[in-house]
Amino acid sequence: MNYTIIGFGGRGSLYAQLFSRIGGVKLAAVCEIIPERLEKAGRLYGLPKDKLFLSDKEFASAGKLGDLCIVSTQDGQHKEHALMMLGAGYDLLLEKPIATNFGDCQDISDKAKALNRRVFVCHVLRYAPFFSVIKRELESGAYGRIAVLNLTENIAYWHFAHSYVRGSWSAVPPSAPMIIAKTCHDLDIISWFMGAECKSVSSVGSLGFFMEENAPEGSSDRCFSCAVRADCPYDAERFYITERLDKGHTVWPVAVLCEVPTRERVEDALKIGPYGRCVWRCGNNAVDRQTVNMEFKGGAIANLTATAFSKDCYREIHIHCEKGEIFGDMIDNILTCSVYGKESKTIDVNETDDSFAGHGGGDAKMVADVAAVYGGRSCVALTTIENSMQSHAIGFAAEESRQNGGKLVTPFKL
Repeated sequence: MNYTIIGFGGRGSLYAQLFSRIGGVKLAAVCEIIPERLEKAGRLYGLPKDKLFLSDKEFASAGKLGDLCIVSTQDGQHKEHALMMLGAGYDLLLEKPIATNFGDCQDISDKAKALNRRVFVCHVLRYAPFFSVIKRELESGAYGRIAVLNLTENIAYWHFAHSYVRGSWSAVPPSAPMIIAKTCHDLDIISWFMGAECKSVSSVGSLGFFMEENAPEGSSDRCFSCAVRADCPYDAERFYITERLDKGHTVWPVAVLCEVPTRERVEDALKIGPYGRCVWRCGNNAVDRQTVNMEFKGGAIANLTATAFSKDCYREIHIHCEKGEIFGDMIDNILTCSVYGKESKTIDVNETDDSFAGHGGGDAKMVADVAAVYGGRSCVALTTIENSMQSHAIGFAAEESRQNGGKLVTPFKL
């Protein structure tokens, strides 16, 4: 298998690392608009200059240089780059979300079908042991049908500030709504577990905290010039330098600020760039709290809650079935499983050594699964675009509902 990448940022470079661990898989070309990143890709993977592209159009016009193209550019570019790469002859490994509105998602799906191309969507949580073990338990039949499913994504106060207040997903548009940009993972897991069509959606949520009226008295528009930052949990110098860079942490989120993080470079980035701004003065509009209610065919109901207000970044789930229940969280990675009238059991899902890859090991397992398709060891992966469309339909319906006072919305028909 040969593959290419358009967008050699955090996700694109991570997938390249993971693919490099698999025999017979080779990176053939990279397209990236930041010259330093492009040079890094060439150096790490031995790519000649004629396989390094600064222009997406030049990259596409070079024709098909591999079996698969990883599309890991910004959300608002997904449609353009997905259609461009499909037209150049590639199958796709498409970073989530598929696109920033449902019509664009459908356009990508339709073109892939018309051209008989595969599109894998990076819904990596399907591969995380925490969720794959739950799926196995549910499919055993011992718990009966799902009646109620509650899933909470605790985004973490620091992660939300980095990505959805100061970062690339802070404003809609050009980003997708938070319920899509962040929690389409969770909506996908819910759809996967339910295995049924979603009939209706309602949602409420808002941006209630990261606004100028909540800024502490005496604060300024940047952390480095703020007189009250010593008591602020969002102080950028402490977050990026004291708590991370000074402890040898040079990958995400520090690496987002500059390509080769040093104290001087990170300080310069914080003094002039977006990540050194006061979190109450960023002009952001991504909601910091949202809940989504869903009803599925067969009568099962589900709730997803996304919150910016937690110390740690983790998910917790409780599935109430007609004959039993399963609950746990991704901090302990311990599932408690009960069949009514019988003894409960616990399942330890701390089985992966790929924690550096994120998502509970799901990143590494997804990459291996996609590679297996091209190596002839598998004929289908878990995260095809066909499997991913319902989660996006639910998410965009949820945003429509939220913007209309929580009214009941029927998701787009697939």
